[in-house]
Amino acid sequence: MTKAVKVRLQTGLLSLVALSIVIVFLRFLGNSKFNTPSQFDLVQLDSGWTISRGMESWDLERISLASTGIVNSGDVIVLSRTLPDTRLDPATIYFKTVLSTVDVFVDDYPIYRFGENYLRDGHMMPKMLNFVQLPKDYQGKELKIVLTAREDNAFSGLSPVYFGNYNDIFTYLLQLHRMPMVIGVYLIVFAFLLLVMSPFLFFASSHDYSILFGALTSWAMGSYILCYNDVFWMFTDSPGLFTSIEYFSLFAIPAATMGFVIAAHQSHYKKIANILFLINSLFLIVTTILHVTSLIHINHFVTALHILGITEGSFLIISILYATIKSYMQDNPQISASTNMLVIGLVLFLICALIDIFKYNVMKFSPMGEVNSHINFLTIGALLFTMSLLLNYFFHCIEYISESSEKEHLEGLAYNDPLTGLQNRSRCEQVLAELSGTYTIISLDLDYLKYTNDNFGHSYGDKLLSGFADILKNTFTDSLLIGRMGGDEFIVVLAYVDEERLNRTLNNLSDQLNYRNSLETKLRFSASFGYATSKDKEVRSNLSAQQVYLLADQRMYTMKNKHHKQTLGRLYDDLLNKILEKGGDEDQ
Repeated sequence: MTKAVKVRLQTGLLSLVALSIVIVFLRFLGNSKFNTPSQFDLVQLDSGWTISRGMESWDLERISLASTGIVNSGDVIVLSRTLPDTRLDPATIYFKTVLSTVDVFVDDYPIYRFGENYLRDGHMMPKMLNFVQLPKDYQGKELKIVLTAREDNAFSGLSPVYFGNYNDIFTYLLQLHRMPMVIGVYLIVFAFLLLVMSPFLFFASSHDYSILFGALTSWAMGSYILCYNDVFWMFTDSPGLFTSIEYFSLFAIPAATMGFVIAAHQSHYKKIANILFLINSLFLIVTTILHVTSLIHINHFVTALHILGITEGSFLIISILYATIKSYMQDNPQISASTNMLVIGLVLFLICALIDIFKYNVMKFSPMGEVNSHINFLTIGALLFTMSLLLNYFFHCIEYISESSEKEHLEGLAYNDPLTGLQNRSRCEQVLAELSGTYTIISLDLDYLKYTNDNFGHSYGDKLLSGFADILKNTFTDSLLIGRMGGDEFIVVLAYVDEERLNRTLNNLSDQLNYRNSLETKLRFSASFGYATSKDKEVRSNLSAQQVYLLADQRMYTMKNKHHKQTLGRLYDDLLNKILEKGGDEDQ
């Protein structure tokens, strides 16, 4: 099975797992068994309304099919009907308004007003969840709701009007928006985690910016979903703030997404992608400045944003799919399962976003109006995208660990001495070339290697070498390098210059050699060594580590000469032992 086929199978399995998780997650959130029952009857006042706009007036069969058309600045919509005879204390009506001031009357007596302070200060009128408490004697009286649009292209259609107890209405709305609330909170928490991780990758050698743009994209989508579904409003009474956050996060999504696409190297038309990212960023900055200074409110740019989003979304989907299909046809082994998961999630999110944009603009001119539009596709697409992003980073880490292990294994084969397990000459020279700062180099020469090979055979010589390597590993546990330069020559590099500490370590080496000799009958472990440091008087400030090693090697030969004389004595003892053994055999 080729690597390309394996990647395709992994991608298919991961996609099925991710899709299954999303389906179970959505089914769990949408389960009505978790709904809290109402304390009192909750009634949607959908029929029995009379609506007037200017000189026109007509009766509505259903308020959800009001057919108001586009309502512009200064247009007044008046809704009226008779209140139910149901007895509730206190009784509340609820309805949602967008970019409009609100006045509510019961038998022409004003009981509620919203928006005058925003109008007076010249700020954009926010969207508002209006909870209006009715007077105690409301039964059978006429309810009149007056909506005055304060922006051009303010809204179309009318939201449902609910009658009941305040707590029941609030609980119902909370349960109605349970899925977007959980997904929105998840996206913001996920964005926070990515933001915490981003500096580690940002300052790493790879300079990975995609995780930063991934965090911004996740935050923008999460904030928009929560604001659009009025979740923030339910817990804090700041409609102006959260309406501004809703628009700002919506306008930030294209720029953040395009930045992520560029940083994650998912666009094969880099010049076009960079231009689109610049346009998105400037569009976000300019519209925000105009809104904050109250020169032009940000809601006037939604149509331009939709045109920009449709253009860019279509471009990204086509370019990503084209590049993916091309790589599959070429069986590109560089494409991994984690990358495929990211591509799938990104394309699904873009498709879902485009569906909601089209749906919003179709409903805008339909009898239901944009007020009743939802962003369910965008919400699910955002969840799929962040899950694919999470799986991408997770499996990317696994792939990185696998590649690092393979690289380490190959480097081990290239730089390890097979007999002793120490670093070989190539690796030692590489370390010496890169060495700087404060350090100590010890040059060691194993005694009796030729003598052991000549008298006991090369198998015992190999045992002498590997045994000495074990002694070095046990002695110099805090070393930068323990290596075999070749034959009976070894090297140790320590990351410090400390005479007392070094003498203790060398005494430990002597103890280890003596202990090993006490266990052997034929092998004799002995070594000559010399050391030099980067701070030695003989070492100039500009001397390389290779020259410091040569100085240590020269000092080693002083001890080597002493050990050479001891070797002659060992040779005499061994010859005498052999003669005695031979004589004993003849006597038998």
